[in-house]
Amino acid sequence: MSSKPIRVPKAAELIAKALRKRIVLGELKAGDALRSETELMVDFNVSRASLREAFRILESESLIEVKRGARGGARVTLPTDESAAKTMSVLMQLRGATLSDIFDAMLILEPAMINSLARTRTDEDLKLLRENLVWEQLNFKNFEVHADSTLEFHRLLAACAKNVVLALILGMLDEVYRRHTPHMVARQLDHQLTLNQQGFKNRKLLVDMIEAKQGDAAEALWRQHSRRVKKIILKELGDATVLDLF
Repeated sequence: MSSKPIRVPKAAELIAKALRKRIVLGELKAGDALRSETELMVDFNVSRASLREAFRILESESLIEVKRGARGGARVTLPTDESAAKTMSVLMQLRGATLSDIFDAMLILEPAMINSLARTRTDEDLKLLRENLVWEQLNFKNFEVHADSTLEFHRLLAACAKNVVLALILGMLDEVYRRHTPHMVARQLDHQLTLNQQGFKNRKLLVDMIEAKQGDAAEALWRQHSRRVKKIILKELGDATVLDLF
């Protein structure tokens, strides 16, 4: 019986792993400058080529930014939902994901998350959600701003639910979904104002249900609302692939 040879990590991978660990643990924070290449080469006992390869690995993960020149060097950055969404979008494109797939994923995750939120919500959560509703109501006729306010509502729901994993996943899906909004806004639908007002009523009712800790009712309402939004958007844009949205 043959066995596969054991792969020994390259020096660059080990350096990247060590620096990544320091960033994750908070020893290195966003904006912090890494030590000079010369100092890091001595610290890790590696060549400049291996160190720069490690830098490229961390840059690809959006964990550092490297600037060349006399005042250059590597500084710590942190990945954003947008950068993660770009990476996810490439995989979606390669596998033929569609806008409908994004909606279906959100339909599975978001209503159940809202049910949980209704049981654990705090007064501060309710304050944030209601402030967002005020912002939305003031911008019914400004379709671009209104679209931003509704997307922010989704982000707040995930943040208030206080589940880091769900917040990250939904944040990435929202960022991919966000790319379709200019297409919808550009259409200036005759009934867009009515749609905005109807959506606002659902969001306000949802927050009322969350406040009353009516989790099952809130979940059912949001599932129904999300299905309706999906139907409207797919009718206007068609079931475009994710590639068409970027």
